[in-house]
Amino acid sequence: MSMWEFESLVEESIKLVDKIDTTDEKKNQLIGNLYAIQEQFDCSFTNFRVMPILLKTGYTKTIDYTEHPDYKGNEAYFEELLTKTGTTFIYQDITQKWHRRTNPVVAYLNPKDKQIYIDFGSPLRKGEAVLENMYSYDLGIYLIREADKLGRKAEIYDWAAYLIAFGDDVDAEELIEKYFKEIKAIWSKYDYSDYEPIHSSLTLSREALDDDDDWRDTFEDGREGLMNFFFNK
Repeated sequence: MSMWEFESLVEESIKLVDKIDTTDEKKNQLIGNLYAIQEQFDCSFTNFRVMPILLKTGYTKTIDYTEHPDYKGNEAYFEELLTKTGTTFIYQDITQKWHRRTNPVVAYLNPKDKQIYIDFGSPLRKGEAVLENMYSYDLGIYLIREADKLGRKAEIYDWAAYLIAFGDDVDAEELIEKYFKEIKAIWSKYDYSDYEPIHSSLTLSREALDDDDDWRDTFEDGREGLMNFFFNK
């Protein structure tokens, strides 16, 4: 079973990115970094849930399947893809098996519309900017700030919860000074008494985090210093 809570976090965050007042180029960088986070977990392929946004920003572009650079000479391969019932992934070398490093997915085909979808960062998108990897805390605080501007408390809650439970293991004092003083100040502006978290693993309360403490074993100090700061009045 896929870890749907992270799929939901990324999906809702892309909807937030759609509302941010910035360039499409910046939005594509944010979306690319969100999907990079999703890839860290056992998640399903979810791009079609937000495809209108991906197409609007240019994160995803489409071509007719006959326009693929390898179509000529491989017509039978591409025609067979149209007989599939669902989305088919296309690898960099269509004659070889998938490999994350040496033969990654570069596009995907939807047989319903006969279109090949090519995402930002694909080698098929030549001459474009490359994805600039963002530190998870930098991505999270950026989204929290933007959510605050738009009065979207859900994304503030969800990203604060994610960063506490799933952010990199870094010295608590450094995290507090650089990120969590501001995150706590923004988070504290909102009433969450009626908010239902995405999932128990993204529940932002001292009691819930203490009860479900398996995650804390991945941190050298069990996140104790950070949690004391965040939850103490």
